[in-house]
Amino acid sequence: MNRLNDLTGKEWIKETRSWYTINGKTRNKEVIKHPAKYPEELASKYIKFFTKKNEIVFDPFMGVGSTGVAAKNEKRKCYGIEINTEFCNVANERYGEENTILGDSRDKKLYNFPEGVDFIMTSPPYWNILKKKRGNSDSQHTKREENNLKLYYSDDLNDLGNIEDYEVFLKELTKIFKNCYKILKQNKYMVVVVQNFRNSDGKYITFAWDLVEKITKCGFSFEGEQIWCQDDKQLGIWGYPSKFISNIHHHYCLIFRKNA
Repeated sequence: MNRLNDLTGKEWIKETRSWYTINGKTRNKEVIKHPAKYPEELASKYIKFFTKKNEIVFDPFMGVGSTGVAAKNEKRKCYGIEINTEFCNVANERYGEENTILGDSRDKKLYNFPEGVDFIMTSPPYWNILKKKRGNSDSQHTKREENNLKLYYSDDLNDLGNIEDYEVFLKELTKIFKNCYKILKQNKYMVVVVQNFRNSDGKYITFAWDLVEKITKCGFSFEGEQIWCQDDKQLGIWGYPSKFISNIHHHYCLIFRKNA
């Protein structure tokens, strides 16, 4: 009777809570090069809920392969696109096959899936925020800098994380979700992991809600969100002692569906 996944009713209901906490495991030296990967445990959660075994998962921002590794662990097939050569190589090494294509996800020619895909799981760049330091207290940015780790994705002009204008960034990002819409099978789902954030000028950017508006214009229906919380991140004394600025330790997992 269950046409969506391989879960029992008891397992299903546990996955429908609107919030949850996942803290990623310690990353090895290859994976830690990526400045903003999500944990494989997060990808596994959604892959198990939105697919059955042997179905096809796709990620247009594969990075170092979190989605691919999670899919393989759950006995699903996975394919993706990654613009950064180093990250693409790491993703393929971790997956054990050349499942990730090196290229720009805006390129329609890279979406060669005549039979379609069963589920899309991804997290796009959060604009160019990784290139900006947003305070004087200790932060993840400072720690990575001290350890000579990448602070942002790349200097490639085609990298969406290098676009300066926010509206242009959203416009270019929308092109990728239009490509995703074309390859996703009817009645199947897409999960996009994003975050609202404060810009270096102090303005609060509602990236999650702006993206919902853009993606629904591509044809997807917005089915809601779940909030992924992280309780292992260091707190910074933002705004002290005169202004409220929150420590943002949660992400929105936006859930979309391609309706028949």
